[in-house]
Amino acid sequence: MAQQTVAVVGTGACGLSMLKTLREDGFKVTAFERRKQVGGLWAYTKDTSMTTALPSTRALISKYTCGMSDFPMPDHYPPHLTQAQFQEFIELYAKHFDLLKDIVFDAALKKVSRNEDDTKWRVELVIHGETKVEEFDKVALCHGYQTYPQMPKFEDEKKYEGILTHAQQFRPEDVEKYKGKNVVMVGMSSTASDVINNILPHASKVYVSHRRGMYIFPTWRDNKPADLLLSWRRRQTGFFLQRYVPSVAHWLGDKALDYLMRKSWGYLDPEWRILPSPSIALSLPGASDYIIPLLKTGKITSLHGIKRFLGPRSIEFADGTVLEDIDVVICATGYTADLTVTPFLETSRPPNYSGPELVRLWHNIFPPKYADSIALLCYSAYGKNNGFSFNDVQSMAVSNIFRGAHPLPSLPILESDVDAHHAWLATCWAADKTEGSFDRSMVRNWEFQGFLHEAAGTGMESLGWGIKGWKFWLKDPRMSWLMNHGVETAHAFRYFETGKRRTWEGAREAIVKANEAVGKFPIKREEDLPDYRREMIRIGREVKG
Repeated sequence: MAQQTVAVVGTGACGLSMLKTLREDGFKVTAFERRKQVGGLWAYTKDTSMTTALPSTRALISKYTCGMSDFPMPDHYPPHLTQAQFQEFIELYAKHFDLLKDIVFDAALKKVSRNEDDTKWRVELVIHGETKVEEFDKVALCHGYQTYPQMPKFEDEKKYEGILTHAQQFRPEDVEKYKGKNVVMVGMSSTASDVINNILPHASKVYVSHRRGMYIFPTWRDNKPADLLLSWRRRQTGFFLQRYVPSVAHWLGDKALDYLMRKSWGYLDPEWRILPSPSIALSLPGASDYIIPLLKTGKITSLHGIKRFLGPRSIEFADGTVLEDIDVVICATGYTADLTVTPFLETSRPPNYSGPELVRLWHNIFPPKYADSIALLCYSAYGKNNGFSFNDVQSMAVSNIFRGAHPLPSLPILESDVDAHHAWLATCWAADKTEGSFDRSMVRNWEFQGFLHEAAGTGMESLGWGIKGWKFWLKDPRMSWLMNHGVETAHAFRYFETGKRRTWEGAREAIVKANEAVGKFPIKREEDLPDYRREMIRIGREVKG
């Protein structure tokens, strides 16, 4: 049988993991990247048509829980990596596994479609400025879900003569144009925080406009990376509750997040409307070390959502407030996947639902009719583990389905599963009363992660409450404890031998090392903290002062 060919689109962490895994499993793989280097959005670019982390961006997740399953983070990196360090790590990964030889750079995807006899995928690309068409047996789209900026439409926005732009367009090289300006930032995301930190020293006044509250958490808690609070056992306990008593799980989750918000930030002025936040069942929480401290010091001011533009520099907000001298409006309102490249995708609407069309993807990844030959890992931000750590699980699952190591249900069952998922989405849409806030790419985390772990063959059921879990505990109680209750590291996904994917002989050592590394937390002496953490403490003291 001839070696099957696969096109992988995108070479961020997701695409590189996919390239490596498929190649290890016997496929002939070619990856296409529209940038001139690997790294995805972590590869900083001045090209404003691309989404990019800024040079000032620092990871929201610590290196202890964020990494690849068989390639540990270098010891010399700080707990939270900068944009440049993340880019370097991704390049090190690509070079270590000799992936660069199979990547075509400056190659932008235009369309994926079936060929005339419906036997292969026809991939249309613009490579070095020239349109080319190639055919492949399989396709994995890994070019990210942060592709198209979601730009809101405002009433009478044509009356406005200032700058109205999306955060995707912001580059620190242009920061001088904000000097002395009054700026409204729409949204409270981590992107908004990044941009605010860049423009605040230059702008005359910065406002934050938002329609509703949001859970916003710092990256540190009690001088310890905040993500170390979560373990595999705690995550699985949450999944158990979500599956069998979802209403209880949502209530407990919201109460826990409310408590953590107040524990992290102390008093939150009701006028800021940070709380109440939409339920965690409807909206992903955010992370920022600066938004709330800047509100507390008065360096930024909270505003209601924009209602309409009144004139060249005049804006009315939802509570009736009118500001007359706004020079710039920047919308940090998120992104959406580019599905124009996949015109073959089907959409539908469940009964009693009048929201946006829902894309028919099994587990938000596979079109039912072609589930054995194409995967869209560019659609949804939901259901992932910490940072890069889930990429290898996804790629192992996709590869196992592509090569038949994990059997697919029949087409009628696949379609029925999609119908059931869409019915669940309809209930979420009905529950979310804020116009335009419903995210159709949501998943039930317990279902999504459970499926991917099973398809990937990670063997993580050996950490459960069943017979496999007890056997592992009796055989190796120390590792059972570390993997259940210690650092939630991706190396665990390569530990168990299941026959469905490659293990990594260094997994045990890496898991032990990660748990030993976090033994220094919480750090007692301020001088031993990383410089960026000391800066957060300084801002906190300024707030209290």
